[in-house]
Amino acid sequence: MKIVIIGGHLSPALAVIEQLKGNELYYFGRKHTFEGDKAISLEYDEITKLGIPFYSINTARLQRKFTRYTLPSLIKFPLGFSQSLRILRQIKPDVVLGFGGYVSLPVVLAAFFLKIPIIIHEQTLEAGIANKIEAKFARKICISWQSSEKYFPKNKTVLTGNPLRRIVLDAKPFREEVGLPKLYITGGSSGSHAINFLVEKSLEKLLEKFTVIHQTGDAKAHADFEKLQTEVNKLDVMLAQIIIRKNSFLRRR
Repeated sequence: MKIVIIGGHLSPALAVIEQLKGNELYYFGRKHTFEGDKAISLEYDEITKLGIPFYSINTARLQRKFTRYTLPSLIKFPLGFSQSLRILRQIKPDVVLGFGGYVSLPVVLAAFFLKIPIIIHEQTLEAGIANKIEAKFARKICISWQSSEKYFPKNKTVLTGNPLRRIVLDAKPFREEVGLPKLYITGGSSGSHAINFLVEKSLEKLLEKFTVIHQTGDAKAHADFEKLQTEVNKLDVMLAQIIIRKNSFLRRR
């Protein structure tokens, strides 16, 4: 079966990819993390390491703030649509699976034009702009939270939860305390500075009640990974860097 996966939220996409072994997979995403930034994206690194063909779509970014990149970005949408149309015609997939994000919009529209079945997944409590638009064209809409249901047609919406990778589900501290629940904290593949800051300030209290697995993300602007590593060392907690580029797990021992 040929399956096109459209990036956006990388972690759930990778979790689903793990379960799709034996199928012919293709990935549409962004090679660079931010508009005007030449840094290679984490999804490009991760997907190409898995040997999955990666198609970088040059399209409009759905920006919430007006910047000098806004107008040039919007002009790119027709290009993104034509790129998606051309590549989908070459691949001829059986289904397209989208995980939100601005890259998914032209791909979903092109898939709808070509009459390819579309499934989208919403990870957040509410709903992203792209998924709200794409819901009109999707055959099925998978949601992680019941609260997201109000944003989508009920007859197409399924509560599936948020897929997690085996690396998260199987993660075990070196000396996990019996009876303590496992708490997984993440702000996505790029991380969330606000979440990381709160964890840094409350880590000692959290460790009294939980075994903590914290994915900091690989953003370098605030050096969150380094700060949390320092905090962990102070508390004599074992840190194991499992996911590359500082998508790391802080573990209690």
